[in-house]
Amino acid sequence: MGGYPGLYNHLLNDMERPTPQQALSARVNEFTIAIKLLLDSAHTLPALVMLYSAIDILGSLLRPESEPDTKGEYFKEWVEDYMIGMSPVAFRSEDLWAARCGVLHTHTAASRLSRQGKARQVHYFRAQGASFPPAMQHAMRRASAQGKVFLDVDALSTTFADGAQRFLSAVQSDATLQKRVFHHSTHLFGAWRYVV
Repeated sequence: MGGYPGLYNHLLNDMERPTPQQALSARVNEFTIAIKLLLDSAHTLPALVMLYSAIDILGSLLRPESEPDTKGEYFKEWVEDYMIGMSPVAFRSEDLWAARCGVLHTHTAASRLSRQGKARQVHYFRAQGASFPPAMQHAMRRASAQGKVFLDVDALSTTFADGAQRFLSAVQSDATLQKRVFHHSTHLFGAWRYVV
């Protein structure tokens, strides 16, 4: 698992009751590793399902302690706080929320928000260092002018992974955020026991 912190393997080796910070870090690393493994195996759409689900889950940790249910606003807040501005790809939180709805609900680029014109329809590609032929570049520019956005899945994955690390750092340094996040994260599947 080159390129990923050794913390994940260390946590899983022999830790029965990790601290809340360690458990959250392990969960974040599971998401980023699973997404990378899927992409490395050319399973692009399952990787997107995992990526959007991970943002949903991490965003849900931002909700107030008294709020049992999550909402799309927490997904968008997480994207704005930890992904936007740090990404080489241009998107808005509303675009990613609509893209998440399309991928998770119908496995398409279309969503209610994109049909209503409230978000741009997101389409995906994997450049992997290659440049597109001029005709394809022209078609993408034309589609972009019609309100579509094209995201490089690998760049999006990297932006998510970097954002997840920024999130972990924020949780560690901000006591108010930490209290709220740990309140919810202790209920995540597998958060307290790795060795039975």
